[in-house]
Amino acid sequence: MMFKLIQKCAFFLAAFSLCTQAYANEQARQAVIDVVDRFNTEIVKDKAYLSGHREELIKRVDNILTPVIDFDDFSKKVMGKYYRRATPEQRQRFALVTKETLLGAYGGSLLEFDSSKIKVLPLGPQSGREVKVNVEFATEAGAIIAIDFYMESGAESRSWFLSNVVINDINFGLTFRKQFGIMVQNNKNDIDKGIDAWQQSLASKKV
Repeated sequence: MMFKLIQKCAFFLAAFSLCTQAYANEQARQAVIDVVDRFNTEIVKDKAYLSGHREELIKRVDNILTPVIDFDDFSKKVMGKYYRRATPEQRQRFALVTKETLLGAYGGSLLEFDSSKIKVLPLGPQSGREVKVNVEFATEAGAIIAIDFYMESGAESRSWFLSNVVINDINFGLTFRKQFGIMVQNNKNDIDKGIDAWQQSLASKKV
């Protein structure tokens, strides 16, 4: 009798855990939907104006992304093993350089999207602490761009942050970490010079 009671309790707890996780995953997906909707309404649909006003474009991208990206944490991941060696000033500078140059380098690419063909797909099987949310974008030229947003739960309830992005199977977090490591090595392990090279590399990708 006791054994059956324990089995029932274990089943109930397992079912409750699955329901709670599924609800949390949907919250992560909703966070991505909110970001995509803002991209669509505030940038893509206003591309005619923003194409000639770059500062306003960067400002809008900043307003959309800053609430969902912890640039300090993202920078820590990109710096990799060099984060432990860096001074607090170098870490702060790297985070600022990463934010400013990424917004400037990739903000313009949003103007190429077709606002009528942006789709947040249903959640697939999940593993690990991050929630993978798949989004399909289409350019005006008809090219399909698959972007996977990896969302991580924040310290506050119901808060989700973007921890990584994979675009057409290219893992940007991993790619950036490798690139920065090479830049530091090419500059004789001088982190300041590595940051300079990193800034120049991102800035060269402006569209």
